[in-house]
Amino acid sequence: MEHIILSHVSKHLAYHDILINEQHGFRKLFSCETQLITAINDWAKSINQKKQTDVILLDFSKAFDSVPHLRLMSKLDHYGIRGLSANWIKAFLSNRSQVVSVNGSHSHPQPVISGVPQGTILAPVLFLLYINDISENIKSQIRLFADDGIIYRDINNDQDHVTLQEDLDNLNN
Repeated sequence: MEHIILSHVSKHLAYHDILINEQHGFRKLFSCETQLITAINDWAKSINQKKQTDVILLDFSKAFDSVPHLRLMSKLDHYGIRGLSANWIKAFLSNRSQVVSVNGSHSHPQPVISGVPQGTILAPVLFLLYINDISENIKSQIRLFADDGIIYRDINNDQDHVTLQEDLDNLNN
């Protein structure tokens, strides 16, 4: 069933052109190479114009584990993923628990209310949908490959430094 849901969601995303072009992870015709080529091309233009470009490399720690289920479901609805597909995804994420094992001793099961199940074929697409709006409050350039990213900005004056810092602050919120 997961394959069917993935196919349905992927077709919906493609038909409505929902995923941002800045995201190069887990997408057909996109790769870490296309992310890097796009960024390097932008930087080369800046170098040719003798501009300074500040570049920050990002790695969102435990990103796949940090996706709150309720917010994800809200975003799925926002992107038009509703009905049977949304209900199946909600069930897919619900009633999961985790146990910690140390030296043969096991903790009591604890409910999991965030995170997309890693190792499943649906997890990457759910994660991409969750972070799809990441660039809405960013004024600098951003290029993503799943949970890794590059944010950069040409620096022409002091305000550009301030803007880049504000963008980093916005990513943290």
